[in-house]
Amino acid sequence: MAILTISREYRSGGQEIGTAVAQRMRYDYVGKERILADLRAQGERWIALLNEIDEGRPTLWDRFDWEYRGLMALVDSYIDERAMDDRVVLVGRGANFLLEGMPHVLRVRLTAPIDQRVDRVMRKDGVDRKTAARLIEKMDNDRAAFIRANFHRDWYDVAAYDMVFNTAVQTFEEITDVLCRSLQEKAGALTLGAWEELRGRMLAARIKAHIATNPRIRIPTLKVFFDGRAIHLQGSVRRMADLEAVGEIVTVSAQGTPVRNELRYRV
Repeated sequence: MAILTISREYRSGGQEIGTAVAQRMRYDYVGKERILADLRAQGERWIALLNEIDEGRPTLWDRFDWEYRGLMALVDSYIDERAMDDRVVLVGRGANFLLEGMPHVLRVRLTAPIDQRVDRVMRKDGVDRKTAARLIEKMDNDRAAFIRANFHRDWYDVAAYDMVFNTAVQTFEEITDVLCRSLQEKAGALTLGAWEELRGRMLAARIKAHIATNPRIRIPTLKVFFDGRAIHLQGSVRRMADLEAVGEIVTVSAQGTPVRNELRYRV
């Protein structure tokens, strides 16, 4: 079938449109609440952290913090896992970048003029106009910074999306109609090669999440990626025990996919 990712400016209608598409197409809708519910099995530490910093601007400390890097790896892995299920609407959290290049994925961005979004915030959140404007500015800036820090991409770049909608020009229902038709057209776009690529990315993300959330392993420079043929692990390791622990994780998680362990041991 197909997958829809939605990147959205604050209060531009992402939740409303995403939910409407999911209901009409009988897709799963994955936003923050679903992620929180599904990741609860990973431990309350990660749930509390996600509530605190979800799609927020990371500080310099965050970028080197074990828990922050672990959470980002966990969320990325979760998104890739859900993409393997197909028939899903993924809202925010860089899903459009994680699934870039997949022919059955429709990557959409929603925007709206500031005045219209201010009115929506005032109605939904019960705040005055000045507070609403400040909240929108903060949320948009935080989301842009989140994408820049974690994906090294520009959140505002229209080239990163297949479609961009101004929800002040078209109604939510009109946009929902267009998206449903487009998803139906993409239903047969998933090739065997694309599925194998997606599976490789998913396994690489799973391995990275297992390593990054293990409190006994410290590899600040860790990179794990799939190049179309094999999963690569790169970075510097200062303890032999970390290398051994990574080897155990790879053995369990790679599921037969070739792995190139390029971690370097440095005293």
